[in-house]
Amino acid sequence: MGMAGDLLWNAIRTEAQADAASEPLLSSFLYASILGHDSFELSLAFVLANRLANSTMLPTQLFEIFHAVLRSDPDVRCAALSDMAACRERDPACTSYSHALLYYKGYHALQTQRIAHALWGRKQKVMALALQSRSSEVFAVDIHPAARIGKGVLLDHGTGVVIGETATIGNNVSILQARATPNTDRTRRGRRNVTLGGTGKEIGDRHPKVGDNVLIGACATVLGNIHIGKGAQIAAGSLVLKPVPPHTLVAGSPAKEVGPVVGNPALSMRHWSLRLLHSQQQAAAAAAAAAAAAQGQGQAAAATAAAVQPQVRAQPLNPQPPPPAAAAEAPAPPAAKSVDWEVEKSPPAAAAPAPEVAPEQPVGQDPQATRQRRRREHRKPPEYSI
Repeated sequence: MGMAGDLLWNAIRTEAQADAASEPLLSSFLYASILGHDSFELSLAFVLANRLANSTMLPTQLFEIFHAVLRSDPDVRCAALSDMAACRERDPACTSYSHALLYYKGYHALQTQRIAHALWGRKQKVMALALQSRSSEVFAVDIHPAARIGKGVLLDHGTGVVIGETATIGNNVSILQARATPNTDRTRRGRRNVTLGGTGKEIGDRHPKVGDNVLIGACATVLGNIHIGKGAQIAAGSLVLKPVPPHTLVAGSPAKEVGPVVGNPALSMRHWSLRLLHSQQQAAAAAAAAAAAAQGQGQAAAATAAAVQPQVRAQPLNPQPPPPAAAAEAPAPPAAKSVDWEVEKSPPAAAAPAPEVAPEQPVGQDPQATRQRRRREHRKPPEYSI
């Protein structure tokens, strides 16, 4: 198991002893699951066998199968330890290695798939498919035994995750849970989302290929035989139908490139980077500056064209003839004769009579109706003869 594996196993036992001392009710469970075993392989085989056992597959039978695979295949054992370290380091809710080993169903589903994948390679496909079916029923995670998964993978929660037969996942990848809607049928745990699926019924290589250090957000879906580049990030709820370049963030349905990703998103678990926001602001500022420069160049070109073009005085469309010259003023009449230094004055002209102004009618009254009313008022009463 190596020195690192021995140190990790010792840390698991120390944590289990502390938990047993603080919770006496769980002491028997902790002793049967961890403290009663001499190696990590025995402890993991015991935990998985008791989680997946049913009336037809007894826990002792499953324990023998699981322990045989873990003991004979060092890659499965090393990957299980790396996955546990990923849970402890990347999931803030995981406070100890022993908790990941005992209680995290995403970790349990992933280790069940690793054992089923080893059985699939040994031509024990029927047993591998039986483990896949049982894992889907117990953990609500459906991973085909033929899928190839690297080391240090975090399957956070795991609820609703579906990974197809020809899918490939690199090292140090973080996959968050998919959506699972409750179902009234007790034989099913809910409707799953396809996390890494195909696009049709074709046979052959039809599922995504995920590179190292990739972060796949919650409820994201990747379909088809496409490649997700190293260090890429898929935002939550995205539908990815095209290849994703390395160190690129994609989002939306269908997903589109948003910007570059700096560092390792699978380890940092940052779904929105401040550096990415800063780079977007810089890109927006550069685009605005380019637009302003283009507008300034256009204005300068217009000014140059106006200066070079000969200035033509604008003429009206319908020119009016010039006004006639003013007539010469008539000579003033000779002054009247004066007698005894007295000026003869003409009598003042009679003032013109003012025009009669019709009496204003009250607003809203008809003149004809007014006349009829007046006639009725002046009408004499009829005379009756006796």
